[in-house]
Amino acid sequence: MLILPKEGFFEYEEKKSKFLGYCTSVTTDEAAREVIAKTRAAHPRANHNVFAYETGNIVRMSDDGEPHGTAGIPVLTVFQKTGVIDYVCVVTRYFGGTLLGAGGLVRAYTRAAKGAMENAAPEEMVISKEYGVVCAYSNFDKVKYDFEKLGIEVLGVEYTDVCTLVVRVKEADDAAFFQLSTSAPKSMGFTISPPL
Repeated sequence: MLILPKEGFFEYEEKKSKFLGYCTSVTTDEAAREVIAKTRAAHPRANHNVFAYETGNIVRMSDDGEPHGTAGIPVLTVFQKTGVIDYVCVVTRYFGGTLLGAGGLVRAYTRAAKGAMENAAPEEMVISKEYGVVCAYSNFDKVKYDFEKLGIEVLGVEYTDVCTLVVRVKEADDAAFFQLSTSAPKSMGFTISPPL
């Protein structure tokens, strides 16, 4: 699965019609509707604000006055074929006076959505958990070094009579993380609390 780490914009012109593609990550139906409303408000003179979004089990799209199946479905298809989840994409069209026909509309909306998505630079979704780790002061440097070797991110450290770290562990590294905690001698190791 892929997610959008940033917003994506793309502008495209076809026979004097201007297509402005915009996409961003959303996690709720309400957030997607808000993005659509803001886009419409930003382009009051636009002829169409076609959209598609998917968040959780909700999938919605709209041709916004374009002929049925020529706008919303092409935008949705761009994201579904790529495997992007939790997104909203709005393609705004300013009509240039020349009809594009059904095929031309499908191509134009696809291109605008694809350009916006590519500019948002989709990346693999990484599932991770946060753990608390406790170690003695004398072990801190070794523990931190071992975590760096595994790519475990240290989010924070609290110093009391012991060192308490908050770490983020990628799901793929869970087994190695727990192996590390059990393989080190007790005098050189650390203890783990459940995911935070």
